[in-house]
Amino acid sequence: MIETIEELRDIDDEIFITIKGSTQFINWFLKESPIPKTSELFWMYITSTNFIKNSIFDCAENEDIYSVKILFRSLIEHFLRFNYIFFKYTSVKNDSESYKYYLILDLSENLKYLKSIKSANSIFGEDEMRLDKLWDELCEKFPKYKTYNKKEIETWTKDYSIKNIIDFIQNKLPGGNDEFNPFLPSIILEYSDLSSFVHGGIFAYKNNMNFIENEKRQKELLRITNLALFTSSSIKKLSYLIFSQYKTEFADFYIKTDRLIKKLN
Repeated sequence: MIETIEELRDIDDEIFITIKGSTQFINWFLKESPIPKTSELFWMYITSTNFIKNSIFDCAENEDIYSVKILFRSLIEHFLRFNYIFFKYTSVKNDSESYKYYLILDLSENLKYLKSIKSANSIFGEDEMRLDKLWDELCEKFPKYKTYNKKEIETWTKDYSIKNIIDFIQNKLPGGNDEFNPFLPSIILEYSDLSSFVHGGIFAYKNNMNFIENEKRQKELLRITNLALFTSSSIKKLSYLIFSQYKTEFADFYIKTDRLIKKLN
């Protein structure tokens, strides 16, 4: 039974050893493996969720419960997006879905940037550039985008929205993935509940007031920190599972991480 954040820190330190051991293979996976794009996305989520988890630990130790919940919502979204890629990969067992996801992620963020420029120009009274013109300029800068048209990209971007990703994962759950039942459904619900913290809603204020008492606050901080460690570690474990198909050394990383995750509540 985990009773303190310090105990979680100890487990986390042991799990971190697997990351240090695995980084020697990053270049091989990105340049030589049969699934370079899947590998890149997995490494990306291993790294980013580790940073978020570390920040959750730091905020929890400072009893900053509001920031803990903002960070935890971000961590959940990373976890859901990772699971989407994981499920897609296991269904096709090649890089095709990961390549498409990566491309649309890159394109959609550039498109959002163009739209923000358009909005800023309008707000500050500058000459408003048409989005079509901005899109053409983007294609000139990145010729690979010329293969697609703007309307097509906007449609695909909607397909990769977090709402559609959640729908996809929920449809997957009845057919298996017993390891994350009932964790995934509960974490999806928590993701929704934590929206108010990110967007400055009244629910966040009311929820925060529930933890004025020290005992309640400590219990909640421990709960979220435990979940944060489980979430980020699960991304590592599932990545190691896939990587072990191409590098046998990762079987040991997978076993060690799985054993340590089982220590969590």
